[in-house]
Amino acid sequence: MTKNTRLQICDAIIHPGEIANLALPLPEIYSCAPLRMPIKIIHGKEKGPCILIFSVIKGNELNGLEITNRLLQSFKAEEVRGTVIGVPVLNVYGLTHFPAALPTGRALENCFPGNELGSFGERIAHLFVSQILKKADYCIELQTGGINHNILPQVYCNFDNTRAKQLAKAFQTPVITNVEVAKNALRQTTEDLQIPFLVYQGGEAVRFDENAINLGVEGVTNVMRTLDMLPKQPTKAISPIFSKDEEWILSQKGGVLHPTVVLGQTIKQGEVVGVLTDPFGVDLDEMIKAPQDGVVVGINTTPLVYEGLPILKITSFLDDEKAENVIEKWDKQQPDSYIS
Repeated sequence: MTKNTRLQICDAIIHPGEIANLALPLPEIYSCAPLRMPIKIIHGKEKGPCILIFSVIKGNELNGLEITNRLLQSFKAEEVRGTVIGVPVLNVYGLTHFPAALPTGRALENCFPGNELGSFGERIAHLFVSQILKKADYCIELQTGGINHNILPQVYCNFDNTRAKQLAKAFQTPVITNVEVAKNALRQTTEDLQIPFLVYQGGEAVRFDENAINLGVEGVTNVMRTLDMLPKQPTKAISPIFSKDEEWILSQKGGVLHPTVVLGQTIKQGEVVGVLTDPFGVDLDEMIKAPQDGVVVGINTTPLVYEGLPILKITSFLDDEKAENVIEKWDKQQPDSYIS
């Protein structure tokens, strides 16, 4: 056994075999009330990789918050090989000032890599990168869908990063989706730092989804076992399918939405996937048709929609029949079925 070394983070020294709870001071707000980012660290006695797990970058991803806390409560320092850094709430301002994400209104993920003397969000990003992210060998972000948008559990990664793609398969969600690094400043930052980066997304914002939470806990644990950070072999219950194209169907008019499909359902181009009705019963019903073959991976959960609102997210595969079989097999293993 190779003994681990001391870890310095946020001016604190964590010794091998220790569990630490830290609070990183954040930029001040107008009330001068202090904001601090909670950081939980499990520093194993044996040397190994350092994995960073974080959530709530938008301020409303409660599933991710719960996943991070459950994971950190379940691990013991003596069983971890390497180091786990957990940040349950990255955007403390966003969580405490919901629905505002930042004072400027800018998305925090677009503030990376940050600037020590920049805007409020850029200062948070700089602190996160310099004090936490640069310590990591691997990184997992835990997300949900947006407000009233439920997402089939899936993992996003850069397919050009071979290691990230391997770990995405280990997570054991039914769908793995490619992302364009250049479109997201946080992803570009991890790429520049050569840190394999996964994003797990499941459920919807401001709501707990026990199924998505359990899948997240199991997925991160599976990744850590693949990295030989935890005892036991990783689970390999399914062979995930890879998707490169995802598209939201936008509502072409306002009204009351009646979806006719569910998450995980395979659909054909031109198939009716929902009906929009007039809440006052005056206008004619409008049939919503699928623009392409694929699988429903996102669905709007509020009946009242306005023109231009995303209502269904469709992902396409090279082999839709294989995708359907994989998702059905995965769905049968879940306590609460998505499809039936």
